[in-house]
Amino acid sequence: MEVFHYFAKDEFQSKDVLSADMIALKQLSDIRDESLHDHDFVEIVYIHDGKGAHFINGVEYPVQKGNLLYINYGCTHSFKVYEKLVASNLMIKLDYFDKILMKEENIFYLLAMTSFEKIQVQLDKSRPLIFFTGKEREAIEFVFQELGQELSADNIGKNALLDSYINILFTNIFRKILVCDRKSETIIPGQIIDYICRHCGEKLTLKTLSEQCFYNPSYFSRLFKKAYNMTLTDFITEQRMKKFCTLLRETDLSVETIMNECGITDKTGFYNRFKAVYGCTPGEYKSSPKT
Repeated sequence: MEVFHYFAKDEFQSKDVLSADMIALKQLSDIRDESLHDHDFVEIVYIHDGKGAHFINGVEYPVQKGNLLYINYGCTHSFKVYEKLVASNLMIKLDYFDKILMKEENIFYLLAMTSFEKIQVQLDKSRPLIFFTGKEREAIEFVFQELGQELSADNIGKNALLDSYINILFTNIFRKILVCDRKSETIIPGQIIDYICRHCGEKLTLKTLSEQCFYNPSYFSRLFKKAYNMTLTDFITEQRMKKFCTLLRETDLSVETIMNECGITDKTGFYNRFKAVYGCTPGEYKSSPKT
């Protein structure tokens, strides 16, 4: 896979990144932390492997395999890498959308005739993170593979095929944004669990976590309990207790400091719960032989 890094500046122009082309696709196998920047083209990032976080207009979006990020022009964003990230990065000039809107029988033409304005508002206001699973993921990865092959060659009908694959890609994106079949959802997206585990030392509320998944808080709470057979509060407490035990055994920090690090505010309640789970006090746990 080609290794590609952005220019070291805060604003990227399509004339620098895409040259004379309207579309460019980079396969990224060595993604590194990137500082805050914006650009005058649309960017779509699909995560093939690894874990990280994308910050778009000040909001953090944990990403992992199967995630797709739609980053509109003018959005400020940056990202951090937690586990080696492999991704496809599709960049599209705004002129391309003007060109393709003139063609009938594609998703852009249909939206222009019906609800493109609604779509644009939705893309601006909704979460730019989309999660594909199973056969959906296979279909999306196939599109990126075919786009890469067409862009790297100069075959007959190249532009027609590129337009078709872009049409397929955006159709899948728009479906995910606009079609919400809640009946088919039986689990919480995996990335919210990663988010809780990484941020368990911070203040976590049902409201803020449900917003991460764009669910109604009460629906999110019911869905979480159904998926993990415990309440959200119990899960957060469990993660904090795991972090507490790790720091207790592996550092010389005081119990009070570790409690602060883990976001624990109710000392008495936590001590009672700790003793019920481990059969001893935190001090006794720290001094007990490691098994």
